[in-house]
Amino acid sequence: MIIVGVRDAKITKDIFNLKLPFQILNADLIATKKHIIHAVNQAKSKKPITNSFWMEILVRASAQRQISNAIKIIGVKLDEMKKSNICIVCEDEETLNKLLDIIGGEVDDSVLELTQSKIENIKRIYNIKGLDDNNEDDLIKRVCEKISIIEVI
Repeated sequence: MIIVGVRDAKITKDIFNLKLPFQILNADLIATKKHIIHAVNQAKSKKPITNSFWMEILVRASAQRQISNAIKIIGVKLDEMKKSNICIVCEDEETLNKLLDIIGGEVDDSVLELTQSKIENIKRIYNIKGLDDNNEDDLIKRVCEKISIIEVI
């Protein structure tokens, strides 16, 4: 499984017409690669919420049961005029290279790391309270806990 950050990607609907095995997430709401690795592991090991493994990663990473809510929270926005920081999750280098050819940008895992503004946004989006602002490990742990407690209704 490949997990990479990409800086300044241009996301268009063409990317979703490729029918390739991948997921693209908003890097601005990802609490490091640990967050995504945990979501992938949960997607592999828990009873599925969705019909697609790749959509399952999105749902798990967002800590939501509803696909529409997951997309609103951590999905990427289609906007040919705006460059975004994203996270690509895919199976192999061939898929990654095809995606990069379309979206452009620069592979840069630093977009997955935590910054003060990301910490605040993640705490708000995932409804995490009572955390010391400087404790990144606790934030990552809390996000992973939120992912772990998602259950199929």
